[in-house]
Amino acid sequence: MSLEKTIQELKDRVDILETMYEYCRHADNLDPASMVALFVDDCVANFVPGSDEYTLRGKAQLGKMLSDALGVTVSGSHHISNAEIRFDTPDQVTFHSYMYSWQRFTGFPATADCHRWGRYENRFVRTPAGWRISRLKLISAGEYGGARIGEQLGRPFPPTFD
Repeated sequence: MSLEKTIQELKDRVDILETMYEYCRHADNLDPASMVALFVDDCVANFVPGSDEYTLRGKAQLGKMLSDALGVTVSGSHHISNAEIRFDTPDQVTFHSYMYSWQRFTGFPATADCHRWGRYENRFVRTPAGWRISRLKLISAGEYGGARIGEQLGRPFPPTFD
C-alpha cells in the first residue's frame, strides 16, 4: 500500500472512531437528533437482534425510537472499546466494538438502572458529510437491570449485514 493510501486509511480509522465517540456523547447528553444526524437517510438499526419489531428503517423511525427511549432517561454513560475496523472498500467499513452503558430512568428507584455489556456491529459509509452509520446492531452479552443475555454467542465474525 502506498504511503498516501496508508495515511488516508489511518485518518479514516480516526474519523470513524470519533463518529462513534460522538454517538456515545450525544446519547449521554440525551440528544436523539444529534445521534440520528450520524446516520445515512436509509439506515437500518437494530437494538434487539432477531426481532423485526426492533428493526428500524430510516432516520424517521430511528429518531422516534431514540426520542422515546431517551425521553424516560435521566442520565447515561456510554463507552466503547476494542474497536476493529475492516475496510470492505475504500468507502465502506465493517466496525465491531465492545460497549458498556449505564442508564438511570425517570421511574427510579422503582425502575432499576440498566447496566449493559455488549457489542456494536456497524457498517459505516463515506459520505460528503464524513463517515456515517448505515447499519447498526447492538448485541447484548448481559445486563444488570434487564433480561438480555448471550446474544453475542455464535455470531459470525466479521459481522454480516442484510
